[in-house]
Amino acid sequence: MSDIILAVPVLLPIIGGLAMLFHRSGGEIRWSRNRGFLAAGLVLLNSLIVAAILAGGIDGERRLVVFKLYSSLTVMFKLDRMGAVFAGLVAFLWPLATLYAFEYMEHEERRNTFFAFYLMTYGVTMGIALAGTLVTLYLFYEMLTFVTLPLVLFPLTPEAVRASRAYLYYSIGGAAFAFIGLVFVLGFSSIETSEFVAGGMLDLAQAGESRDMLLLAYVMAFFGFGVKAALFPCYRWLPKAAVAPTPVTALLHAVAVVKSGAFAILRLTYFSFGIGFLKGSWAQWVVMTAALVTIAFGSTMAVKEVHWKRRLAYSTVSNLSYILFGATLMSPFGLAAALSHMVAHAFMKISAFFCAGAVMHKSGKTYIYQLDGMGRKMPITFGCLTVASLSLMGIPLFAGFISKWNLAQAAFEYKDAGNWAGSAGFVGQWLPYVGVAVILFSALMTGIYMMTVLVRAYFPKADKAGSEMEKAVKEEENHTEVTDPTWKMLVPLMVFTVVILVIGMHSAPLMELLMRIGGEVG
Repeated sequence: MSDIILAVPVLLPIIGGLAMLFHRSGGEIRWSRNRGFLAAGLVLLNSLIVAAILAGGIDGERRLVVFKLYSSLTVMFKLDRMGAVFAGLVAFLWPLATLYAFEYMEHEERRNTFFAFYLMTYGVTMGIALAGTLVTLYLFYEMLTFVTLPLVLFPLTPEAVRASRAYLYYSIGGAAFAFIGLVFVLGFSSIETSEFVAGGMLDLAQAGESRDMLLLAYVMAFFGFGVKAALFPCYRWLPKAAVAPTPVTALLHAVAVVKSGAFAILRLTYFSFGIGFLKGSWAQWVVMTAALVTIAFGSTMAVKEVHWKRRLAYSTVSNLSYILFGATLMSPFGLAAALSHMVAHAFMKISAFFCAGAVMHKSGKTYIYQLDGMGRKMPITFGCLTVASLSLMGIPLFAGFISKWNLAQAAFEYKDAGNWAGSAGFVGQWLPYVGVAVILFSALMTGIYMMTVLVRAYFPKADKAGSEMEKAVKEEENHTEVTDPTWKMLVPLMVFTVVILVIGMHSAPLMELLMRIGGEVG
């Protein structure tokens, strides 16, 4: 198979989305059944192409140089194991998310615009997954902001305008900080093409003379890419973006935007600067502390939040930094643990958001206190939510337990190996242990903010105010004709539920792959 196939999963959705956006039918751009088939067909075809590429082998030797901007500024697509994990995850989730979106958006205007940008976002995300150089990653990282901005803005309400403005400001600021890291990596790179290399691309002899300056550049780039991963204090855009349609927020929180930020940080740490240069430095403890603060902060804020989607948004703020904590352990097992949570969280969180969206779509309920008794009206939806919730809490036999166990084990392994001994002193000695404590605290908070929803849904409080007739009328108004959605929404939810259980009960094949990726950077 020719290496030019690597460009197809990136370009096909982008070109298809642009065609949908600008092609006029009957003198105007409007939604039609044919456009729906086109969008669905392109998404499915693209995922099949990704599957064929992955089936063709992942050896890290397949690469496609698109063009050179200047000297080592090379735009290149490359297939290695870590990129394959992200690409496979995106390719699996996107067709199911598109199927869900067809029912959710059926009564919306401007569906053509929505699905056009939805399709382009797929291509840009694949560009991040298959990026072979830091320049390529940065290019598509910037593009991701501009193709997802119209999706956040889609409702065109004042809240959506404010949310999209915040998203744009944060993203531009983050990109500026990330660019600083790119400049320093390329300036001290030992690789002529700036290609990602397991273990890093720095010329350590040359870098040693400017060690503190490079460490500062790493910290700035970490926070820059961390904007899209909702790292504290750059998280505020994410809860605001909950005003977007649920198919958008689910992808923002589970697949495209936040995962791209976390994935970029993994590339920056393990394949650009390199853990041989970063491990034991003050920069490691700065970024690890930021990740742990974000975990605790996000889960605490989720407990306080009463709007359902914003509660899930704060949950994402917390859970994304689980991945970043694994990244900052800067060990082979730390990378494997981070990737395991990236995979598990994608299924847990997209399922939880889709359950919330199904309830909103069928009943219009958006707040936690409005969900009394909804579990009995929508049993399949809340059954799937129950599995996602237990997994997010880290209960054994669910995917979330596996990823959290891996992170805790990686933290203890890091300590046992004595990697903390170095310039960080006392902080470096105990910070991995603090990380385990923070994960346990976050698990407790997760139990509170997810179980609150389930308890209300399955065991509603009796309303003591008013006459029996008034209570009956209120109950009828709240739940008249509320049922589970159609198969277009239920099929994705049930698939996600099955995957969560399969990973939880049989994670060995996944972990074997992820440990091989970790072994490459050790």
